[in-house]
Amino acid sequence: HESEPAREAFLRCKALIDAQAERLGTLEEIARAAAVEASSVCRWFRRYQGTSPYQYLLRRKMTIAAGFLLENGGLVKEVAQRVGFDDPYHFSRAFKAVHGVAPRALLHYRQVR
Repeated sequence: HESEPAREAFLRCKALIDAQAERLGTLEEIARAAAVEASSVCRWFRRYQGTSPYQYLLRRKMTIAAGFLLENGGLVKEVAQRVGFDDPYHFSRAFKAVHGVAPRALLHYRQVR
């Protein structure tokens, strides 16, 4: 039965993303770090998570970024670089797509509290 080894491999990949989201950037990097085929990673994430591995990685990065902004404040571009985005504008768009607010809104919220 193929599902048990596949599920275990999926859980390994998911744990890898959870632990190393800040330094991972692409599906290929995820697959290489887990020593599996990229196509398998995609299949497992669709089956067990209902999303692509990249979408999962992006949400994980944005969760880390939101936590950092709320705890530490700082410049959006520094937080963007911390989670692997060279372009702060691309980061801001991705952040807003995931969280529904711009990163600056979280900085403002932090100051108001």
